[in-house]
Amino acid sequence: MKTSDVDAAVRALKPNTTTSVEDGTWSRLADDVATGPVEAPVATKTPVRRTNWSAGATRPRLALAGAFSLLIAGIVAATVVQSPGQDQPQALSFTDSGSNSVIVRVVDPNADPKRLNAEFKAMGLKVKVKAVPISANGIGKFAGYKVPVNGSERLRLLAPGEKCSGTLDASDPGCQEGVEVPKDLDGWAEIEFGRAAKKGEMYHHLSSKIDDPGEVLAGVKFRGLTIAQVKPILAARDLTIESYHAAGSRPETGPIDTPPDTWFVHDATSYVAGQVQLEVAKTK
Repeated sequence: MKTSDVDAAVRALKPNTTTSVEDGTWSRLADDVATGPVEAPVATKTPVRRTNWSAGATRPRLALAGAFSLLIAGIVAATVVQSPGQDQPQALSFTDSGSNSVIVRVVDPNADPKRLNAEFKAMGLKVKVKAVPISANGIGKFAGYKVPVNGSERLRLLAPGEKCSGTLDASDPGCQEGVEVPKDLDGWAEIEFGRAAKKGEMYHHLSSKIDDPGEVLAGVKFRGLTIAQVKPILAARDLTIESYHAAGSRPETGPIDTPPDTWFVHDATSYVAGQVQLEVAKTK
């Protein structure tokens, strides 16, 4: 379903969606509908056929009673629409950029890729979604893409807050990570969607730092500690040491032999779910 930024703007206002009604409201409403004055019709440019009713005619009251029934039905329907979890059943939101592209954002980060593919297809966009194992920070987000030549410069990932209306910011669910998709792709684009990696599975994409928000060592102090001090920290998070590397060495240098526990940890990286590589040295 194509949506606009108005949806997220309304969410930001935090409207009251309570379904409770004060005592006496229904009876007062019934009295007003049955006996209240009928306002004169608003003049329009379109000719209307008028019907004259006698003083004792009952049709206007019946018509109002019917309107009253419709009002009740409308309140019930509004209650259903505003129920928690039903205001946005889609996994993705689609916003026409006003040019030749569509802004797509993830509404449900737990959505199955099949569901994402179905929604792209329903919008007529030539996009296929592939789930790839990713470190924790990227789960439920678009992580990368492959595109045909004519879309290589125009299909791109969007950071939180990018290409949102002036009423929204990066903290709003309607303004999170997304992707801008050209409408006129010659071929099919493939977008990678991050999923949780199974233990022992290599990440297809990983965060720049192991202690980035959401990652396995987020908020944990480990740099400058000895290997002996870091080992229980890793064990408490069900992490094992895959290899040791000399601090400051290039990745292609390869691992070193297991050093003494008195050496210091300078950094850590995780390329495989549940495993870490430690960069160590004799001194801090």
